[in-house]
Amino acid sequence: MKAIRTIPLALLLAAAILLTGGRRIDLRPAMAQFDQALIPAMDYAMQGNSDQAKKAVFFLEHRWQRLRGQLQGRFPAEEPQLCRIDEWLADAYYAIDANCPYLAANQMEHAKYELMVLRGLYDIPYYLDGLYDFQGGLEVLAEAACDEQLCLMEWGEVEHLALGLQREWRQLMLGPEDPAVYGFDKEGLAQLRFEQRQVAEALQTFLQATAQGSRAHIEGPARQLQAEFMDVLRKFGDYRGTQSFFAGQGATEVF
Repeated sequence: MKAIRTIPLALLLAAAILLTGGRRIDLRPAMAQFDQALIPAMDYAMQGNSDQAKKAVFFLEHRWQRLRGQLQGRFPAEEPQLCRIDEWLADAYYAIDANCPYLAANQMEHAKYELMVLRGLYDIPYYLDGLYDFQGGLEVLAEAACDEQLCLMEWGEVEHLALGLQREWRQLMLGPEDPAVYGFDKEGLAQLRFEQRQVAEALQTFLQATAQGSRAHIEGPARQLQAEFMDVLRKFGDYRGTQSFFAGQGATEVF
């Protein structure tokens, strides 16, 4: 009788790791679906539209619970961070219910930041993080441009910040590399490309306005730049889904 060959245990373990790793679920679609719900909720809150924000949180909570389950399964050690997101979102829901939409937007911003930190910790490439980083710099630029004292910034600092944003935007215009993850079909991607070009043009207009050396010449272009950027960001939000989900919930309470 031939001797039965035994396979080393270490080899079996290595094979098992490779096999399970190959079947690992890509978390980005669930993350993008969460942001599809988050973007309208924050948008309505920042507009001070409490009625629409109240409707949006139903969809947001639904998408969060679905994403949370996947994150908890993949990163069990990050439960404290997931609990912080729970708390930020719960606080936002209560603020919206109390007709404090701007406070709610701030709290949702904290939840968004926690997820950005998590993706950075595990090197998860995610196009929207680039947009969110750009948005942060743009808010600083716009606030300075709309303040008579430039928020105590030097004129050269304003120009430097605008040039940095322009460089960032040139890179962002190359993405997303995987548009299907964010729900874009061919037509939707073409619309996104158009809006991206509008932001590039608005940035160039702002930089040309800085050559005048006067704050009065940059306030209007700064506001227009913000508006053009929001048109890009809204492409990643599911505003129809937000409305239809609320309509299907009836009297269900999220608060």
